Amino acid sequence: MGAISLGASSTTIYAQQINNFTGELFKVGGQRTPLLSAVGGLNGGKVLNSTFWQVQVEDNATVSSEPTKAQEGNVPTEYLGRDRAAYTYVTQIFHKGVQMTYTALASTQNQNPFDLSANVANFSNGLGGNTAGDKLALFGGSPVADEFAFQMEKAMEKLAREVEWFAFNGSFSDGANATPGSGTREMYGIDHWITIGKNANNAAAVNPLGGNCFYNDVDGDGTGASQVISFKTISGSLKRMYDNHAPMSQPVLCVSPKQLLDLNNELVKGTVDIAGTIIPRDRSVAGVDIDTIITPFGSIGLMVIDPDIMPAGSAFILDLAYIQTVFTNIPGYGTVFVRDLDQDANARIGKAIYMEMGFEFGPPSYHCKIQSVA
Repeated sequence: MGAISLGASSTTIYAQQINNFTGELFKVGGQRTPLLSAVGGLNGGKVLNSTFWQVQVEDNATVSSEPTKAQEGNVPTEYLGRDRAAYTYVTQIFHKGVQMTYTALASTQNQNPFDLSANVANFSNGLGGNTAGDKLALFGGSPVADEFAFQMEKAMEKLAREVEWFAFNGSFSDGANATPGSGTREMYGIDHWITIGKNANNAAAVNPLGGNCFYNDVDGDGTGASQVISFKTISGSLKRMYDNHAPMSQPVLCVSPKQLLDLNNELVKGTVDIAGTIIPRDRSVAGVDIDTIITPFGSIGLMVIDPDIMPAGSAFILDLAYIQTVFTNIPGYGTVFVRDLDQDANARIGKAIYMEMGFEFGPPSYHCKIQSVA
């Protein structure tokens, strides 16, 4: 990440000559942005010369009784056609800057005034209390050798967390007919995406063109009291996905830390008579460690999502094989890059991270939202 500050304090270099930082975006958040890190490392994303793109979904044929049988030399027994729907995605603008005065850039080794004392250690209890700055200066200078690089790394880390937040919570806005500079584009979040055409309750028929929802309340329709997530909940959610012809290629259960503990109490401690278990950290998706849950529908991964990011009262089963990041290519700059900020006559430097990106999730029916989780 130190390379982000290249040109800040030494050789003159222009922002458009700096390497793109897509890789840094995927890895800087680590386990705090597991969806972005896993999907970015797994699929790498795709690049567009547009701010929007469309995806098509179609329903699936079902065979629930004996099909018609053709006869020699006769007409087709039926004419086939599938229902289709098209959805529009957009890339969202992310633009974060860092400014620093030349003095702040240069003074990483500043020392506080101090008094010599043979009894200096007694001014600190080692717990962060009873400290005196004038007695501690001899312990060394700042541990940060390049303050601008440090601040740019933290800016990229915050940017990654914002991307993770919108990946779950984005409400979608295409910015259509907005005056440049006054409108915003907002990517689809998975919470919004899965609710498109979702079933009204657990007993409702599946909708091949819509998303899947498993209601975890006592009534199974979102009107009753919420319940803690359970092995039964996971199995019911997977069944709904299976019934809706979801491929279930690489399903991962996304839960909050509290939901993880609820599952742990049930499965690992064996509080109920079920044939389920959590196998810890035995699987890695693009470098992100995830647990595995054994279910009647096979093994699925388990990914812990930051509780500040996870939509309240919800959990998700996402098929990572069909999720990818999408970037708008900026000519001459690329996808995720650092640009110089005009500082006028001020004695300071400024740079900003810029990108336009979104997520593509595949058809809504490939995933499932678990609603009404206590």
